This record gives sequence, C-alpha cells and structure tokens, in this order.
Amino acid sequence: MKITALTCTFQRPQAFELCKMYVARQTRQPDQWLILDGPEPMTEKVLKAFRENLITGDAVIFAEDDDWFDPKWFAWCAERLEKYDIVGQGFALYYNVAQRWWSDCWNRRHASLCQTAIRSEMFDRLCNVIEAFDNQWFDTRLWRLECRRFLDLPRENKLVIGIKGMPGIRGYSREHRKAALHEVHPDPSMAKLWQLIGQDAEAYLPHYQRK
Repeated sequence: MKITALTCTFQRPQAFELCKMYVARQTRQPDQWLILDGPEPMTEKVLKAFRENLITGDAVIFAEDDDWFDPKWFAWCAERLEKYDIVGQGFALYYNVAQRWWSDCWNRRHASLCQTAIRSEMFDRLCNVIEAFDNQWFDTRLWRLECRRFLDLPRENKLVIGIKGMPGIRGYSREHRKAALHEVHPDPSMAKLWQLIGQDAEAYLPHYQRK
C-alpha cells in the first residue's frame, strides 16, 4: 500500500519547520508528501487534492502543519489501513504552547482530522461530505459514514498531540477557544508537555507569551 501524507499550510513557518522534522523521522515514510500552501480555506485545498487526482497513494494520512506526531504515527496508521477504511485516535489532547495549558477533547466517537487516515475507498465520500455540508467540521461527519472503522482511545502514549498557539494564521479548530474544551489545565512549567513529548518540548519554549 502506498501512503500519501497530506498537509495544508499557509503563513505558519515556525510550525511547518517542526512539521518537516516530524515527517522526516517517521519510521514509515510516506510514498508521497503532498503539501498544499495558499490562503484558500482548508476545505478548498483538500477538495482540490482529491478531485484533481493530485494524490498518488492508496491511502491518505492527514498531517496538519502545527501538530506534534510520534515517529511511529505513520506506521501505526499504515498497519491498520490494511484492514480498515478509516483509522484514527480519539480522546484527543490539545496543548496551547503560547498560554501553556492543556485539555482533553473527549471525542470518543470520531478522531480529529489531525489524527485521521483513510483508504482510497473513502476519497469520493470525503469530497461528498465536504461539498454537502460546506464547512470545516467534515471530520466528524466522515466518521459517521458506514465503513470499516478503527478508532483507538488512548489515555496514555498518545501518538499525536494537537498543538495550539503557534505563531501565524490560526487554524479552524474550535480547540483554540477554551470554552470548547472539556476542562483546561494550566501548565506554566510545561511539565505536562515534557511528559507527553519528551525532548521535543524544547522546540516550543520560545512561543510562550508571558502576560
């Protein structure tokens, strides 16, 4: 199975530099890394990639430009994509590096887009969902479709952490707003981030915005 990693980005150079590092150290390298840069909404860029046949892989892993992912993440997805149409990890954890707080999202029935991968059988269905609802929250609707699904709900050893508060244009996720989160936990020393991602936490030290 050939794997395409798909990344949408625009004017977030610091985040994207880290994204390049995280992709480069994956134990399972993508056969194609498709990077879509530009000011268009993410949905437009994603539709272009699928509708114009820019994707050469048999499956797509959504690698968002501002998130942290473990070196085993692509391998984890690739192994499960051999059996399932859509795979991912729910119960997402988000960490705001500018304000130094973290929170669990409690998504137990779907994975966020940054923690989702799909086989080619889902490509047209993904486009249909985006076109039918015309909004940024197509990940939840995609997971509701009848298909072979594998959703992991890890409490520990998460393979993807949603990073918020990086410089540049803000993403679409509601997780940028504290009100959307289940419970916000301050982490002024970044102890939680060190626990989650180890030495990689150092890369986020400069982005703390002290009040």
